[in-house]
Amino acid sequence: MAASRTASRSPRDIANVMQRLQDEQEIVQKRTFTKWINSHLAQRKPPMVVEDLFEDMKDGVKLLALLEVLSGQKLPCEQGRRMKRIHAVANIGTALKFLEGRQSMYRGSPIKLVNINSTDIADGRPSIVLGLVWTIILYFQIEELTSNLPQLRSLSGSASSLDSVVSSETASPPSKRKVATKVQGNAKKALLKWVQYTAAKQAGVEVKDFGRSWRSGVAFHSVIHAIRPELVDLAKVKVRSNRENLEEAFSIAETELGIPRLLDPEDVDVDKPDEKSIMTYVAQFLKYYPDIHNAGPDGLENDREDRLILKEMKVWIEQFEKDLTRAQVTESNLQDKYQSFKHFRVQYETRRKQIEHLLQPLHRDGKLTLDQALVKQSWDRVSSRLFDWHIQLDKSLPAPLGNIGAWLYRAEVALREEIAIQQVHEETANTIQRKLEQHKDLLQNTDAHKRAFHEIYQTRSVNGIPVPPDQLEDMAERFHFVSSTSELHLMKMEFLELKYRLLSLLVLAESKLKSWIIKYGRRDSVELLLQNYISFIENSKFFEQYEVTYQILGQTAEMYVKADGSVEEAENVMKFMNETTAQWRNLSVEVRSVRSMLEEVIANWDRYDTTVASLQAWLEDAEKMLNQSEHAKKDFFRNLPHWIQQHTAMNDAGNFLIETCDEVVSRDVKQQLLLLNGRWRELFMEVKQYARADELERLKKEYTDCVTALSEFATEAHRKLSEPLEVSFMNVKLLIQDLEDIEQRIPVMDAQYKIITKTAHLITKESSQEEANEMFATMAGLKERLTKVKERYSPCLSEAQQLSTPLEELEKQMTCFYDSLGKINEIITVLEHEAQSSALFKQKHQELLACQESCKKTMTQIEKGSQSVQKFVTVSNVLKHFDQRKLQRQVADAHVTFQNMVKKTGDWKKHVETNSRLMKKFEESRAELEKVLWMAQQGLEEKGDPEELLRKHTEFYSQLDQRVLNAFLKACDELTDILPEQEQQGLQEAVRKLHKQWKDLQGEAPYHLLHLKIDVEKNRFLACVEECRTELDRETRLVPQEGSEKIIKEHRIFFSDKGPHHLCEKRLQLIEELCLKLPGRDPIRDTPGACHVTLRELRASIDGTYAKLVADPDKWKEYTSRVSECSSWISAKEAQLKAMKNEAMDTSNHGEVIRAVEDIRNGVTRKGETLSWLKSRLKVLIEVSSENEAQKQGDELAKLSISFKALVTLLSEVEKMLSNFGDCVQYKEIVESSLEELISGPEEVQEQAEKILDAENLFEAQQLLLHHQQKTKRIAAKKMDVQQQITQARQGEGGLQGPVQEELRKLEGTLDGLERGREKQERRIQVTLRKWERFETNKETVVRYLFQTGSSHERFLSFSSLESLSSELEQTKEFSKRTEGIAVQAENLVKEATEIPLGPRNRQRLQRQATSIKEQVKKLEETLEEEYVLDKS
Repeated sequence: MAASRTASRSPRDIANVMQRLQDEQEIVQKRTFTKWINSHLAQRKPPMVVEDLFEDMKDGVKLLALLEVLSGQKLPCEQGRRMKRIHAVANIGTALKFLEGRQSMYRGSPIKLVNINSTDIADGRPSIVLGLVWTIILYFQIEELTSNLPQLRSLSGSASSLDSVVSSETASPPSKRKVATKVQGNAKKALLKWVQYTAAKQAGVEVKDFGRSWRSGVAFHSVIHAIRPELVDLAKVKVRSNRENLEEAFSIAETELGIPRLLDPEDVDVDKPDEKSIMTYVAQFLKYYPDIHNAGPDGLENDREDRLILKEMKVWIEQFEKDLTRAQVTESNLQDKYQSFKHFRVQYETRRKQIEHLLQPLHRDGKLTLDQALVKQSWDRVSSRLFDWHIQLDKSLPAPLGNIGAWLYRAEVALREEIAIQQVHEETANTIQRKLEQHKDLLQNTDAHKRAFHEIYQTRSVNGIPVPPDQLEDMAERFHFVSSTSELHLMKMEFLELKYRLLSLLVLAESKLKSWIIKYGRRDSVELLLQNYISFIENSKFFEQYEVTYQILGQTAEMYVKADGSVEEAENVMKFMNETTAQWRNLSVEVRSVRSMLEEVIANWDRYDTTVASLQAWLEDAEKMLNQSEHAKKDFFRNLPHWIQQHTAMNDAGNFLIETCDEVVSRDVKQQLLLLNGRWRELFMEVKQYARADELERLKKEYTDCVTALSEFATEAHRKLSEPLEVSFMNVKLLIQDLEDIEQRIPVMDAQYKIITKTAHLITKESSQEEANEMFATMAGLKERLTKVKERYSPCLSEAQQLSTPLEELEKQMTCFYDSLGKINEIITVLEHEAQSSALFKQKHQELLACQESCKKTMTQIEKGSQSVQKFVTVSNVLKHFDQRKLQRQVADAHVTFQNMVKKTGDWKKHVETNSRLMKKFEESRAELEKVLWMAQQGLEEKGDPEELLRKHTEFYSQLDQRVLNAFLKACDELTDILPEQEQQGLQEAVRKLHKQWKDLQGEAPYHLLHLKIDVEKNRFLACVEECRTELDRETRLVPQEGSEKIIKEHRIFFSDKGPHHLCEKRLQLIEELCLKLPGRDPIRDTPGACHVTLRELRASIDGTYAKLVADPDKWKEYTSRVSECSSWISAKEAQLKAMKNEAMDTSNHGEVIRAVEDIRNGVTRKGETLSWLKSRLKVLIEVSSENEAQKQGDELAKLSISFKALVTLLSEVEKMLSNFGDCVQYKEIVESSLEELISGPEEVQEQAEKILDAENLFEAQQLLLHHQQKTKRIAAKKMDVQQQITQARQGEGGLQGPVQEELRKLEGTLDGLERGREKQERRIQVTLRKWERFETNKETVVRYLFQTGSSHERFLSFSSLESLSSELEQTKEFSKRTEGIAVQAENLVKEATEIPLGPRNRQRLQRQATSIKEQVKKLEETLEEEYVLDKS
């Protein structure tokens, strides 16, 4: 029942259940992690509290505070009231960078944070936030505490518990085994072992995991008991309920041990408790354990036991290897060898799991112990030998089964091959793509090999050589595995390739985003970032590229999940797709917003630079104006409000830049703003009274304009609401449009009224009482008029809109009514000149009736509509100015016109009804007669199956009735009496025509039936003839295939006395009898003559075919041809193979020889099939040939078989020789390929070095140098690998020629030369950059001095007394002396700029900078000298 219920659930139901469980776990984790964080933030000064984990982590402030408490380090943090998203992302980035820089306790390498980025945390994504907090808990609590347990270090594996990586996907295994996921790794194992060894084991409690084992609460009590036994009574614990045990355990831990209460009983007492929450809580107990270094007394004993087991296992493996080697070299048949192989493979599989468990790493660094390494070395050697023996057994099978076995092994290796997941997703995708192409090429031959194997499997032998049944069954199982999993394997490979392509795009976008959401610099650098964004996102169409990849991935994932059928795999794929979709949704929003942010920064830079420049110039002019006359100051400061706006804009832009730019730029902007704001403040205090000089005039003008506009609006609205209006749809529609315009303008007018009210109050404060009273009176009058408009327009608009609908409908009805009247008059005019019997008359009569009925209905609707409109207008209180007289006149005119139309049509109908009855009778009788004649004529002309036509027409023509004709003639006579004379002639002509058709039909019908009978018999005759000819053609066609003897027998049976050709003679006699009944002139009478000729030709063909079958001489032709061809081929190939065997082998012709041998192997397969065919064919021909001929051909076939077997033996020897030589050549090619790849690397390094010297600035050059050094380190590492390969190649050079060795030595020499050149170039670059850095430092010193000197100079130029003048002269002297030293430095700068060996562009730029600085210093010297002279004088 449970299985049926599970099977009945849809994937959607399963997904819903999984989502619900995930949501519940997220809730528990959120609560637990929040409590854990608060327990640590409470230690901070001042303390912090996290209320909502997902919200409080968004700005990164509390996250950095937590890391500071845990690490004891001070971390930079962006804080403030006006924090923006960019600051939050920067804080989170600082935290992530800090974590990535920490070392894992177990592995010793940096912590990896894959798929955890700043934007996701800033968005508050639950899964990402929880993953980040869990990583922090693992590192700072669980790993640190468990790493101090020396007796548990053997539990560590090769992977760090903090590697937040994607699960390693592998290729499809032989069976659907689950791929192990690296979750908590070593820390989890160590913590669990500590619980098992120190707590649960003593209390007799079995703890298997961090899930259900803790639900009862007993495990928590056992841990407390291990720390302080007096706190727990385990006997009582085991009989209490889960909730009671959990509550008491948490309370004891909190009150007695001081462990924060991170869990609640309802969090743990569930079907599937959250593992991470329990680990977080349990790890806290490690800090309170009495002696953490002596937690397990049996640690050393376990080590001794492990070493003893490893030694015993090594002895067994060595003995197993010896037995395996002896069995391989033992001479025996194929069956015995395979049975021996099976025996060893069973032992191998029995021990495999045990040995793999023993070979798990015991050290924290992932390295094996010496005993483990020895066992692993022996085990790998045995595994390789066993697999090689299996391949050898498959290859030793007779061809083509040996080739199939070799292919089958390669296919199994491909399907079991694991995919190495690289750190860079793009490299992983490329690796998978290469593997996929290789696997497709390999597996495309599956069906062909399967068919060939199936044929061998059915016969249990190859060319008569029996195959071991067990080996054949084993290959069948392997074939089943390959064929059943290959398609799914390829689909999974395609899915994984696209998956990592998509992940690479996500990682690329994240890395780009991090480089864009930084603290910005000057405008030029921000513009460069914007150009980089446009180039990356828009020019390369990044979003379109991602969407295409995602859509293809979705389709591939759907096909893969459908083919796989695994619920767990479907959940993993769906989870990945959902997470990727959510991640991309947030990431794309961030990326799209980057451009607007960069453009906003650039716009603020432009606004800031513009306003600063203009404001500085204006301040200088304004400060000069302070000493001018009052009139001049008043005139100059009339536009002061404009400069107030400019000042505000400058501060807004400057504050924005201070918040978004880096520290250096922000500091410069702050200093500049402080100086300008100080000058502004001093100036504004002096001139603020002039700010409102033009304000009053402007306010009065605004007031006058608004009053005029409001007055005009009120006057126009009153006119539209009061003037008389004739009732019509168009007039009402125009009125509605005017009222709607008023409705839209009312809010605008109200707003204007409010504005001028405020304006009036401002004006009255500075005006006389009389002007103020006048303005208030005007405002009151305007308000009253606007109020009346608002009161009247709304009901008038509403009722006008209600009236427009019936008015529109009424005008449509009036138009329709007059259209129908005009059409009625036209129809009556046409009918008065048209005969009643015509089709046009009938059509127009129907139209007349329809138009008359339409007019009647329309008139009724007009009357109702007009009454409704008049009633509505009369009752309305707001539509009294509507005039209804025109509407009433229109309705009255329509009513009179309708009465006249009714009278006219009634008179016309009375005239028409008189003649309609006789016309109807005539038409009905004529239609019936024409129908009968048409059916008869159709029967005479009908084509088709003669037999079917004969049956149908015989029945029809026997039922023709004269009464139809008589009824028509009588109706015609009655109609003639009433028709005008001019119409009677046409009627009589139609009657004569129909009467003639009737007589002609009665004469043609008998001969028509006779023709049909002759056609029926003729068709039957020809069918028999065709049957005979078909048989003759078949016999002639099949003679080369089936032999003449069989065909002769079939010929005799078919053409016996009762055969079809005798039936042809009987059919011919019947045709002759029927033709005699036809008239002499009828051409059908010649039919028997043609049939006689056909019958004679048939007899001649039968006799001729029989004679050819009897005299067939070519029975042996194909057989002898194939024997000759096969013999010639065997001789040629035997000579070719002997030449290959005796000829010296070298690398130049190795590939050509391999292709030639493969062609011969394929030819052997085909010729084996030819021999089988020759044997079977010989048996058939012996039965129809002489004994001497059969004996001769049998001897030749036996000789041919012997030659073929000798050729197969020789081919196997040559293949073995080629295989040995190919292995040797292949390794030499690998070495050459690695050397060529390494030699191509320095070219890229040379280009990188040139880029360094052409960099835009020193920082960029230093960054490029770091990148250059990293690349050269990789090249150096690659060089060491290549040197190792060259050494190994020399050790195995026994099979290579002298030129190959010489080539390797030349490549090695080239490699050494490149290495020396690279080192020399790197030293030159480092020297150049140090000179450049020294130049920049000296330049900054001079520029800073110039800036400080300028500021100080401006300060001491203003003096008020002789004492201050003396002091300032001394300062000027001091500045002059310092300036002389700076001048020397500026001169050195020019010299240094010339000597630095940079690129041409950079050298010129540095020279220009140095020259400019030198000129500024010189100018400063001259200024100081002049001022000193002036002051002194």
